[in-house]
Amino acid sequence: METHDQDCQADATEEVKPSRKVKKRGRRIVIGLLLATALIAVIQHWAESTDHQFANMFTILILIAVSIQVVWNLHWIAVQKGKRWHVPLAGLLVAFITSMLFDFEGFSGELIPQIRFTLSKTPPSLQEIPASEQIPLLAEEGSNAESETNPSLDSTEEERRYALSDFPQFLGEQRNGVLSNRKFSIPKTTSEIETLWNIGIGKGWASFAVVQDRAITLEQRDNQEYLTCYRLNDGALLWKITHDSFHDDTFGGPGPRSTPTIHEDRVYAQGQDGTVWCVEWLTGKIIWQVELLKLANWTKEASEAAITWARSGSPLIVDGLCVLPFGGPAEKASSGRSLIALSLDEGKVQWTAGEDQISYASAMVLNLAGQRQIVSVNEKSITGHLIESGELLWSFDWFGQSNGGANCASVIAAGQNQFLIGKGYGGGSALVEVTRDESDSWIAEAVWTSSRVLKTKFTHACVDGSIAYAINNGHLEAVNIPEGLSNWKQSRRDRLGQGQLLLVDDVLIGQAESGEIVLVEADPNEYRELIRLPALTAKTWNIPSIAGRHLLVRNDREAYCFLLPAKED
Repeated sequence: METHDQDCQADATEEVKPSRKVKKRGRRIVIGLLLATALIAVIQHWAESTDHQFANMFTILILIAVSIQVVWNLHWIAVQKGKRWHVPLAGLLVAFITSMLFDFEGFSGELIPQIRFTLSKTPPSLQEIPASEQIPLLAEEGSNAESETNPSLDSTEEERRYALSDFPQFLGEQRNGVLSNRKFSIPKTTSEIETLWNIGIGKGWASFAVVQDRAITLEQRDNQEYLTCYRLNDGALLWKITHDSFHDDTFGGPGPRSTPTIHEDRVYAQGQDGTVWCVEWLTGKIIWQVELLKLANWTKEASEAAITWARSGSPLIVDGLCVLPFGGPAEKASSGRSLIALSLDEGKVQWTAGEDQISYASAMVLNLAGQRQIVSVNEKSITGHLIESGELLWSFDWFGQSNGGANCASVIAAGQNQFLIGKGYGGGSALVEVTRDESDSWIAEAVWTSSRVLKTKFTHACVDGSIAYAINNGHLEAVNIPEGLSNWKQSRRDRLGQGQLLLVDDVLIGQAESGEIVLVEADPNEYRELIRLPALTAKTWNIPSIAGRHLLVRNDREAYCFLLPAKED
């Protein structure tokens, strides 16, 4: 009898010990989840004043760590209960179902994984031109193609067909993101906005250049890069130039990045691998074509190692030159690799300049210290150059890494002899002044630098007098330029993310990274949202284009053209 009681007590002890261990494992799960929640809350709060990208990166790492901890403890509990294969099988089942229902599409500009439900609405199919209507790739002598003229815009139909003003290049006619004359009225409801077309479009982050009745962009279709021209009123594909080229990256995605430039009767465009075209605006016939990699004696592999997310400089047309970031191996530095200037008529190299490696910014023309000049944001510096020769005038240190924490924003003029520059990736911003001393030597120095305001990543500041409007760490913001202090900042609930921005007279046109279009009063004293327009439904890094009443937006899968209501007299 005594032996039987001892056996029962032993059995009870054996049952109690696993039960306690199971409870202990359960407590570990709860504690891990609570700690992870607290850490994530602190990090996300910290992100508001620092950097959302880094905050999200740490958040992802914490989620991975706590997920491993939870799964491991659940597996241990299941083993104790004699269900050794339940957790592994459940994990495989969840992974299978997830792979069937969702597609991973890279990361946002703030490192948030982009997941698409496989049964969600697919974008419209891509257009092609029937073979019988293909335009020859090489220009033909004596072509009898006649240019269309822009008739007087008397009817509603012609107002749909022709833009009331042009948007011929990156950031608009003045290349600064500011359009001085608003030709549309502010819609009170979305029903006042007419959708002219919604078409499928190839991959890439280029924007539309618009002149008269044509909208021109770059896109990726399978393994070919396309320079395409669409009709403004209905989105019909008028002509295309194709080129065998493909670049892809987990964080940046595939496709070309730069925006074409329309100058007089020609289009100038740079592809993702440094192919530069000059084509007829009307027909798409190639006038000349240049390969920058060949000129730099650089392989595609070496270029992509140094410039991880592909070339994104938009052509600058100035004084008979087409100016672009050049690039090249280190040994090319002394002979010039920051910029290259090509002649407009034949594409011949006129000069190369600058020793620093290129970034993702586009060259600009500014008037500084009485000298009209080209200003280039490079990998680790900002430099000023004479237009006619490329001669280096001055240099300002501006650290970046074209295969890491990259410089993407270009300079924007901000007062006499001054410009603004911003940077993401935990960077900051600066107001830089360029002057000449008594010996006529050039001096470039910061009026102020800040780690809090104007931390533009993929976008640029829009300057209106002494106020700069910009997307700072994902928040639309108004900044007093002389002091470098924020007047207001968009709330977390309303933020645009790593989207884009234009200023049209008294209205800010914000392109949210999520795809929405937001119209905001350009008021330096407070944030006043006027209307939100549902448009694109996926990651959007492309700059919107405003051509009179036509608003064109696109991302890496579809494009819209909206006709905004006519401006009241």
